[in-house]
Amino acid sequence: MHRCLFLIAPAVACAGVAFSQAAMANKNLPAVGNAAPELLLTQVMQAPAGTKTDWAALHGKVIVLEFWATWCAPCIGEIPVLNALNASVDPSKVQIVSVDDEDPAVVQAFLKKKPISGWIGLDTSGKVFDRYGVYSRPETIIVGPDGRVASTTMRPESLNAANLLALANGAPLKPAAPNAATQSQLDQATAQAFSDQVSKSATTAGALFEISLTAAGHVEAGKEPETHLMMRGPGQMDVTNASATVLLNMALGIPATRITGAKEIDNALYNLHVEAPNAEPKQLASAVELAIATGAHLRIERQTAMKDAYVLTATPEAAGHLTHPPGGGAAFYSTKRQVLQCLNATLSQVAGGLEKALEMPVVDETGLDGMVMDTLKIAPTDVASANAALATLGLKLAAAKRPIETLTVTAEPFPAGAHAAN
Repeated sequence: MHRCLFLIAPAVACAGVAFSQAAMANKNLPAVGNAAPELLLTQVMQAPAGTKTDWAALHGKVIVLEFWATWCAPCIGEIPVLNALNASVDPSKVQIVSVDDEDPAVVQAFLKKKPISGWIGLDTSGKVFDRYGVYSRPETIIVGPDGRVASTTMRPESLNAANLLALANGAPLKPAAPNAATQSQLDQATAQAFSDQVSKSATTAGALFEISLTAAGHVEAGKEPETHLMMRGPGQMDVTNASATVLLNMALGIPATRITGAKEIDNALYNLHVEAPNAEPKQLASAVELAIATGAHLRIERQTAMKDAYVLTATPEAAGHLTHPPGGGAAFYSTKRQVLQCLNATLSQVAGGLEKALEMPVVDETGLDGMVMDTLKIAPTDVASANAALATLGLKLAAAKRPIETLTVTAEPFPAGAHAAN
């Protein structure tokens, strides 16, 4: 099972990356047995007029909350499973609510192409996502008829009408027996959703090394491009609808704050496909950079200079806060929600997230391995609030000067007979 999560990219409206469910266990979700956080949605679609979603109004019903997004391929893959589940339950005892934080117009347009049964809860303020600690998707949280959290681990494919009815009647929630047909349907639907989101199939059978860059149009005036990132494993990546700056940020791991250039380079949008599962990371980064520079006709110049920065260091207690799970992770900062979400993030990735929050270079000098799984409340550009949050992890920031590498990107004229992205 895959999940998607938001990543750091200033020009990215929506970005998702797939991780294994085991690697993405989220300690920020509400604890089983606790009262469910408020469910005050901006709007409820496909529900009777006047529907309320406070727990007093929903008392006595089992509520299956499915946190999703239109850009999340694994979420789209689960739609047939959720629709089948919704058709099988007693609506007087069980209600499925699919919660999304996107613009209502985006959701409505999506539902015309891929209908979802049950209620659609819109959380345009993001407050419900925050209260429930949801930062990866899809995420399923089940609330019992008493308004208390019954499960944060069961996926829709492990649910059926019988076990939800048992919960409605006061019995503990137990997963349903695995259903091979349901799992096969889920896998096929997810694979198709991934394929639909990229300009070509998300994987190329048998490819040992493959990089492609294709045109995806131009940025519309007054609109942020809706960019998606899907990482399917080491050296396997698809980025769609991205500007050159965002591509360099995502593909090379260079913070966008360190990339400068003429604004016109980011008017064009591209799709990047990378299939190199056995590549050495540094060699692959060089090859991807060459593909972006050549395909988008860019000149990329590196410069290193002493600059004001923050240095991330560790106290002796820091090692005790780090985990060592298999696989990778990420850190991302939401300016809107003022949180730095670290999902199995290395300290280098944490530094990158802090750099986005503080709008200043941040250099990791902790010298520690391990990963961080936590949510840090940080006000934009406020190093004091950053240090207050980092103190809980045994980390701290200090002002310093450090050699900082930056990229200056300029557009080169297309040769005669060639055409820019259109």
